[in-house]
Amino acid sequence: MEPREQRLSSRKAGTKALFSCPRENVMARTERKADHGDEAIYALRHSAAHVMAGAVLELFPGAKFGFGPPVQDGFYYDFDLPRALTPDDLGKIEEKMREVVKADTPFEHRDMSVPDALKFFGERKQDYKVEQIQKLGGADSEDDADSADGGRVSTYQHNGFVDLCKGPHVERTGKIGPFKLLSIAGAYWRGNERNPQLQRIYGTVWPDQKQLDDYLKRLQEIERRDHRVLGRELELFRIDEELGSGLVLWLPNLSIVREELEAWWRKIHHERGYTLVYTPHIAHEKIYIRSGHLEKYGDNMYGPLLLDEGTQKFWIKPMNCPGHIKVFQSKVHSYRELPMRIGELGTVYRYERGGTLHGMLRVRGFTQDDSHIFCTWDQAQDEIGKVFDLALEFLSVFGYTEPSIYLSTRPEKRLGSDELWDKAEAALRTALGIREVPYKIDEGGGVFYAPKIDIKVHDAIGREWQGATVQIDLNLPERFDVTYVNDKGQRERAVMIHRVLFGSLERFVGGLIEHYAGNFPLWLAWEQVAVIPVRETALPYARDIAARLRAEGFRVHLDQQAGDLRNRVKEAQQRRANYMLVVGDKEAAAGSVSVRRRGSRDEERGVAFDAFVERITKERETKALPADFAPHEPSAGDAMT
Repeated sequence: MEPREQRLSSRKAGTKALFSCPRENVMARTERKADHGDEAIYALRHSAAHVMAGAVLELFPGAKFGFGPPVQDGFYYDFDLPRALTPDDLGKIEEKMREVVKADTPFEHRDMSVPDALKFFGERKQDYKVEQIQKLGGADSEDDADSADGGRVSTYQHNGFVDLCKGPHVERTGKIGPFKLLSIAGAYWRGNERNPQLQRIYGTVWPDQKQLDDYLKRLQEIERRDHRVLGRELELFRIDEELGSGLVLWLPNLSIVREELEAWWRKIHHERGYTLVYTPHIAHEKIYIRSGHLEKYGDNMYGPLLLDEGTQKFWIKPMNCPGHIKVFQSKVHSYRELPMRIGELGTVYRYERGGTLHGMLRVRGFTQDDSHIFCTWDQAQDEIGKVFDLALEFLSVFGYTEPSIYLSTRPEKRLGSDELWDKAEAALRTALGIREVPYKIDEGGGVFYAPKIDIKVHDAIGREWQGATVQIDLNLPERFDVTYVNDKGQRERAVMIHRVLFGSLERFVGGLIEHYAGNFPLWLAWEQVAVIPVRETALPYARDIAARLRAEGFRVHLDQQAGDLRNRVKEAQQRRANYMLVVGDKEAAAGSVSVRRRGSRDEERGVAFDAFVERITKERETKALPADFAPHEPSAGDAMT
């Protein structure tokens, strides 16, 4: 049976993402432009951005402005200002915006010749706009709205404010709905830290007040869950500028989470017939010349390292794919040995621009769970299906349920013949069809070397994250002549399937911190049980049950300090212990414990200790979600970023 499918609007294909392996952004949230599929909300946010920029220029004569696109849930603009903005300035800008909205002035479109546009913006000392006009012919615009056609540029103006823009906008400023300016941040011009640092103002706008109010409430919850804030409070990770930006130090608490995740990852891969390997952290440049990455992605690679008195150039590994190909090619394989599934938790390094770094979610060094399956075309559809099933099972363990599935098809600019693309897309489509899952077609959304299945999931507060990815690579098998011996004794090109589940461990775990709001399930928690004696006479019993719990493999904190019991229970709650066992002389005499769950004020008294151990052993083995995990039910107004 063919699956239910929904076709997304077609789009121009881009080829700037030149990884020949799944990107590390699994579970990543991105600051992305608003969905053009909803032109009304896009136009609303686009218009509000222009009104904000005009208000800033009125309040700060001589200010220079950069890009100002709508993004998911709102908009922003970048400004070069004579002084640093303060939160008080946001209120003044909002008030000026309200005056413009009330005036109900029209948005007017005008084309200019390139010379006229250069003169117009040059006279106004808008240096960033002059630079952008000069670049428009090179098709590397980062703005959502500017365009050049036949030596002309498109602009929009309202109330005297003019910017490069191709629209769309609402008809008049009076049609802009309720809005709120949210924050101020630093942003390098064009995202490059070698360029001037500008001040970015973020805002949001919605069709009605209720949607705005709902969104602001969600923002409060997002701030409460911010993994950077929780990372400091719970001593989870640190990024030390002396060590280097974008490089994560896993502190002891979060290292426990990682250890458990990696052990489970290895277990499920061994069970499914994967061979786990290790590949070097550096490699000779010739392998990256052959793969095409040095030519296409060299600016984002670290190196070269000059070895052997400078006669050889080595580069730090930005991806695991070439190494896995070399593992496969370590001997000649017969078709009888296929499929061969190779996996690695491999640490890689990529130079991300300083302005894009974000806690654990956007880093320069990360461990990626790359796996590559080498198989025949007859096996490809079944292998893809197995990966898809594993991905759904894997993500559901963490409470990521009801995913959105996308089949991303061939882009306009691509490598490989139409015949190969037909076969690859058919294998992906058939795998989904057998499972009768609903999915959407992302027309032209594949990468230049592969069609793919993307699994996007929603976290506990309704945000959408990029989940697992499955791709059929049509590039590297050709470049590296990846073959096997078929049943006729001839060499035949192998199919190479890329897939990630975690993506990068840094991003995945950063997402988990926010998903769980720091309240990790028992199997992952750094402090599973806190044992708290009521008074000193109960300390021997507390030591005994702590030792027995550790013997069962549980992570235990024995509280031996004196002090108020309520404060000690509160401290255990703050450390995010899953369970607190309060024991006194009565419990010692009965061989029982008083049990408190994390986040609860209720206490179970007189619980037999052995029964408690049996209970939490089952919870650990089943990887049950914690009792204080409450998934969010998305409402119509929820944005999924």
